[in-house]
Amino acid sequence: MSETWVTAYLSLGSNIGTRAANLREAVQRLERHEAIRVAAHSKMYETQSVEGGGPDDFLNAVLRLQTTLSAHELLEACRAIESTLGRPQPPRHGPRVIDIDILLFGHETHNTPDLQIPHPRMSGRAFVLKPLLDVLEGGWVRETNEVWD
Repeated sequence: MSETWVTAYLSLGSNIGTRAANLREAVQRLERHEAIRVAAHSKMYETQSVEGGGPDDFLNAVLRLQTTLSAHELLEACRAIESTLGRPQPPRHGPRVIDIDILLFGHETHNTPDLQIPHPRMSGRAFVLKPLLDVLEGGWVRETNEVWD
């Protein structure tokens, strides 16, 4: 743990049991961690299961948080919550009570077998991008009348 607070974004998903309660429980457990402050959460979005995630639809959300944990320590904290709430290991892409992925961690990049930041598949997943836009900090996007050519 460091003394510097870093902004991180987490994606949460659930498609087993009481999905909304599962997401809320995961957020509460994150909030109880002394080195994590949940700054914002997106709306919950119902999305079709992909990548063999099972027959039931997911509820997905994204959190913006502040943490003094390293990226690897945050990953371990997320895995502990997943384990406590009953996420089976493996299969990786099977149905799950809770799935927590680190999308972004400050300006850091990581490329290890356990941790890839930015999340390598987030740009192709509407169920991640839509809620991420709800909580993304900094900057603005405005439609203009400018044309590309």
